[in-house]
Amino acid sequence: MAVSVLETIGKTVDFEKLDILEQNIRKNDALSADVESALRGQYASLGRELVASRTNLDMDDLSDAEEKIVEAVARYVGLQKREGKTANRTFRMIANRGLIEAAEISVMKSKPTQGFEVLEEADLEELSFEQIIVDHPDDFSPRALWYARKTLGIPNDSEKPPASDKLITQIRTEELINWLKERAISGEGNLTGYTNIDVGQVLGFSDLTQYGRVLGNITSRIDFACYRCGLPPLGLVAETPFANAWLQQDRSWAFPVSEMATAAQGRRWSETELDQVLAASRELPGTASIPWKKEIREHERSVRDWAFGLTASENGTPPAPTDVSDEIANIAKLERKALRETPKEKLKISRSIERGPIGQAVKKANGYKCQICEALGKEPHSFLKTNGVPYVEAHHVTPVSEMQIGSLAASNIMTVCANHHRQLHYGDVSVEICDKTFEITIDDHPISVERFSFLQ
Repeated sequence: MAVSVLETIGKTVDFEKLDILEQNIRKNDALSADVESALRGQYASLGRELVASRTNLDMDDLSDAEEKIVEAVARYVGLQKREGKTANRTFRMIANRGLIEAAEISVMKSKPTQGFEVLEEADLEELSFEQIIVDHPDDFSPRALWYARKTLGIPNDSEKPPASDKLITQIRTEELINWLKERAISGEGNLTGYTNIDVGQVLGFSDLTQYGRVLGNITSRIDFACYRCGLPPLGLVAETPFANAWLQQDRSWAFPVSEMATAAQGRRWSETELDQVLAASRELPGTASIPWKKEIREHERSVRDWAFGLTASENGTPPAPTDVSDEIANIAKLERKALRETPKEKLKISRSIERGPIGQAVKKANGYKCQICEALGKEPHSFLKTNGVPYVEAHHVTPVSEMQIGSLAASNIMTVCANHHRQLHYGDVSVEICDKTFEITIDDHPISVERFSFLQ
């Protein structure tokens, strides 16, 4: 019988069906250790496929903590589907920040997260981000660990969280750049003469077979920051770069790695340049592949010109022209065409979703304030309209386009300025809906915004 159950679990490739199968197994008191292990393995397998498809992240060679996060997301998605809900925000945050950073941002809240409460109610607390962080403290920032312990009821050494709100990947990135800065000072700009093993020891990684992927990610973030600054990639200064760095993948051209390494190793690095790299790194998400993929997808020519420009500069010849001149030429062409044309009227037929009058009522009840500006300690009122009323917009936290019941209610609306409204839709912002508040992380700052309701 057990073999039959194990086979059925292995053949179940749908979250909802696997969830139903687990419920039936529990009802029939057939949850042996082997069956439970098979269920967890299948959830993890489905989770890897789901997270990869929804976030476009590389699921190869994950750390133990990342594997747990993927499994946690898988179980959370299944539980949400059981209630007819989605986990779209979770996927968006992972896609924008990566697995480790998404977990850190999620837990650094004054109240337990929705994910924690959902998993706790399902008796799966051991899969919560909080428990994962406590189980793998070296993979996360001290601040995230403090909040995780607080939610789990584990005493902390201090009553308040650590002051620094930097996440673990950025903390380590800055440690490494500062170490390189010290080398530049002592070596009069020369950085050569070290290996990735030396770098690992600087960051406390005694075993690169365990932490190689983490170190590779940090190095790649620094390399992207170098690209942003127009400098050679610092990751190629080390005697032997990571084997998977600078792969050609599906591009028609390959990075001139040897020449790029020559440019990086032969450069006399200044403190100012390394400070520029440090500042650029602070604008990046925790997972390096996210900005690299986006940049190559949207500005491949610029990345190519940077790489080959480093080679040309090292040889004393001017770098290849960037795509800026081509862009200016295209704009000029459009301008000449626009100067000869008059605006045209087009008939457009479209469908829209009726949002109702409640948004206006919430604006008035909230005093026409931007709730995010207010929570951040900034001036909450925008400019005055011609009728003397401050301008503010209504943001539906659960998008009305998802056609969910209750998405038009006042409790789903927050009032925000135009700038924060655009940032909520297009920026790197996470919003978690709690019973009485929206728990928001914006520009890496966790804030709490009260949910409004006309019902008492």
